[in-house]
Amino acid sequence: MSARYSYRAVDVAGKPMNGYMDAESIEEVGSWLADRGYFVVDIKLAPLQSLVITGKKKAKVSSDDLNFFFIQLSSLISAGCPLLMSIDALEKQAPSLPLKGLLADIGEKIQSGKSFSEALKNHNNIFSNLFITMVEVGEVGGILDQVLERYAYIHDSTHRLRNKMFKAMIYPVVLLLTTLFVAWAVLVFVFPKLIGEIQASGQKLPLPTEIVLMTSNFVSAYFVHMLLSAIAVYFIYASIKKTESGGLFIDRVFISVKVIGSLIKQLQIVLFSRTLGVLLSSGVPILTSIQAVERTMGNRCYKDAISDAREAVSRGESLSQAISRHRHLFSDTIVLMISVGEQTGNIGEMLEKMGKIYERDLESTLESAVSLLEPCLVVFLSGFVALLALAVYLPIFDMGKLVR
Repeated sequence: MSARYSYRAVDVAGKPMNGYMDAESIEEVGSWLADRGYFVVDIKLAPLQSLVITGKKKAKVSSDDLNFFFIQLSSLISAGCPLLMSIDALEKQAPSLPLKGLLADIGEKIQSGKSFSEALKNHNNIFSNLFITMVEVGEVGGILDQVLERYAYIHDSTHRLRNKMFKAMIYPVVLLLTTLFVAWAVLVFVFPKLIGEIQASGQKLPLPTEIVLMTSNFVSAYFVHMLLSAIAVYFIYASIKKTESGGLFIDRVFISVKVIGSLIKQLQIVLFSRTLGVLLSSGVPILTSIQAVERTMGNRCYKDAISDAREAVSRGESLSQAISRHRHLFSDTIVLMISVGEQTGNIGEMLEKMGKIYERDLESTLESAVSLLEPCLVVFLSGFVALLALAVYLPIFDMGKLVR
């Protein structure tokens, strides 16, 4: 049974090196150090505290921190800085403690003799299979700098795109939630008190007032039931989406909705073309590349289509032929560009270009959708305020007429 040992050693020049290593015995650690030209100073079982610290594999690292890591590591490796030195440098300037701990553990694994990809596999809850696969290809082919640069581009582009989508939706969502909160507060607390006095006088209420009063009474009486029902619907939806058939059905429904479906299709095509293009350009075999892309897709309709395409390619068909069977998900333009890439031998480059084109289209579609949603919410809010004003002031005007 292996255990974790801490060691202290020096090289020929007298430079100290300290670290941890998982091994079967102290002799194994000593042999590993001696084989690499180090003179052993001390080897002992790692204390329990260090085991706990270095054994944290479930730490949460934010997308911003990962983006920092990928971009900075790519820059350092491309500049000719050794891998271990690059990781040590990034550990010192890491913007958060989780990333600092993660890089410290990766550095220790590499110091103990593991490859970069093997060190990453210990943190597969943080690093995607796509990244680990690309690193393995880079190590085997001696193109780690190119692979890291390409992956940094993929992650940074996806990260920026998600941030744009999030920022674009902040104003409409805040406006909608504010409208719903104000509507609830007015219907439950304000409106009943205003109308109660008018009802007490025996005056007949106008139609807008009766409609708002009925709505107010319903919300006041069944608010808790509505809230619990909404929570129940959410959990039922989440449970159905986790199942294979239920998730596929929900994804199909979303794709069939005009504006939402267009956004989903464009996003999935951007992920598909950019990821597959980078993998193929890095020298990853096409079947391995398609399988890696399949795992990155968030929509089950696209997952199934890409899985079907992978099986077709494994039988000897071209990728363009396999994709052409799913023209409801992949347009004629995509099929044509893949076909041209296959004929010219530049399929990876063609896919990367296609990813950039569809990313611009996605940003344009997103801006148009948000531009359309904002005035719709403003109109809804204005209509609600107008109806509420009529419901309040019409009885008051009628009461004034009676006084005259």
